[in-house]
Amino acid sequence: MDADEAAAFLLDAGLSIPFWPQLPRRSFAEGMIAQYGSGMPCVRLIPDRGVVCLDTGTRMSELEEFYGRFFAEDPSLFPMSSDEAAGLPAFERLAAGRRQPFVKGQTTGPVTLCTSIFDPDRQPLFSDLDLRDAAVKTIVRKVQWQIERLKPLAAEGVLVFVDEPVLAAFGSSSYLYLSEAVVHEMLGEVFAAITGAGAITGIHVCGNSDWGMVARSGVQVINFDAYQYGPSIALYPDDLAPFFERGGCIAWGIVPTTSAVNEVTAEGLLLRLQACFEALRRKGFSSALLRERAILTPSCGTGTLTPCEARRVFELLGQVRELALAAGEV
Repeated sequence: MDADEAAAFLLDAGLSIPFWPQLPRRSFAEGMIAQYGSGMPCVRLIPDRGVVCLDTGTRMSELEEFYGRFFAEDPSLFPMSSDEAAGLPAFERLAAGRRQPFVKGQTTGPVTLCTSIFDPDRQPLFSDLDLRDAAVKTIVRKVQWQIERLKPLAAEGVLVFVDEPVLAAFGSSSYLYLSEAVVHEMLGEVFAAITGAGAITGIHVCGNSDWGMVARSGVQVINFDAYQYGPSIALYPDDLAPFFERGGCIAWGIVPTTSAVNEVTAEGLLLRLQACFEALRRKGFSSALLRERAILTPSCGTGTLTPCEARRVFELLGQVRELALAAGEV
């Protein structure tokens, strides 16, 4: 499926919040690390090896050039090329003239980006404070640039999800160096850029996580794999209560984006969704609140699926939404 086909499919899939497609199978440059690592100081992309790595040989001059661009406060200096994000111009072109209430963009999160790029000694970019700051600021400008592109397509608003798969391992032995304070600081800078550009903040974690820490980050929408981990979010009622009081929403990723999509039914997925809601109701959250603050989504991106499987994901999503509406759940 090429960029035009993917964008057309998403616009015609009946989604309440359509989004531009990321196509990591199309090009190395569209991988989530390469896509946002591009343009960062000291980051090297090696497509023939499928590697994104650090080379600090010209560190100071690259940082100087980077901050010169950043402090020009011009997001157009941080564009994503058509090779890095082929789905975005295709989505823009096909969505023009058929304005949606909401559209969604996405970015690789700063924590995931900074813990996924290494120097020759296998030290993560995260450990270099200057390069970490530059990484966060690269995301800030690329997000601002993206929002400028998406705003004309949305009548009511733009939602931007910050993809942070590494937060599924928050607190594990491999990431003990990640403190909540630093995670929140990094996310907070990106969230401030999103809201400052007039968009809505979301975060996507495709595994299980410390949902209390996520809820305390100040994000407006939490999106997670509810198919596998749905009831786990009910373990954090003391953090969800203020999250909901701030107007927060949960985007339930109820449709699997693995080979399981070939085996599940809409009726079975509705039962899973209802079990998630019941777990929160038992913690004192009302049905009315859960219904008002619920968004239904796939569990993760579909870029690694076959076109047939991707179509089934969105067909199931529409069917589950209809069943949930009929049952009074959303």
